[in-house]
Amino acid sequence: MHSCLTSQKGVGMPEVLVSMLLLGVAIIGFAGLQVRALDSTNDAMFRTQAMAVAQDFAERMRLNPNAASVYRNNWNNNAVAIDKCETATCNSTEMAQYDMKTMTAVAAATLPNGQLAVLPCIGRTNLCVYVSWNNTTPTIGASAPNCSVSDDTYVSNADCVKLETTTL
Repeated sequence: MHSCLTSQKGVGMPEVLVSMLLLGVAIIGFAGLQVRALDSTNDAMFRTQAMAVAQDFAERMRLNPNAASVYRNNWNNNAVAIDKCETATCNSTEMAQYDMKTMTAVAAATLPNGQLAVLPCIGRTNLCVYVSWNNTTPTIGASAPNCSVSDDTYVSNADCVKLETTTL
């Protein structure tokens, strides 16, 4: 007896459609992972650069102890020309102003909306160097866009680093 049903040979259309759907979902998932990896890489790069700027500035402060009051109190009063100390001899106050201008420019050039500030460390006598980027500001306050909260913790999702340095 011969059956009316014939056996299928090869792959049918439903199987092809299901396999294409699974492949599409896998590719979309992989693309999402790549985007997350890129974001994480950028964040790590910005944090590394910000810490390098903070460390450089802290070292400059320690090399110029005679200008301690300038670093502490005259952050927005940077009267020296940006390149004066590169071409002429500067006193300690002018060197501090030069350091502030130079490192502020480095932060702005190497980080998106990079900013730099020196503030008293919370609950200690030392100074803290704050470097921020993106929409965060190098300030202390209760919420965004501040970097740090008054209890010495970071604001949630803040894009900043702080480095404590010894008191000058």
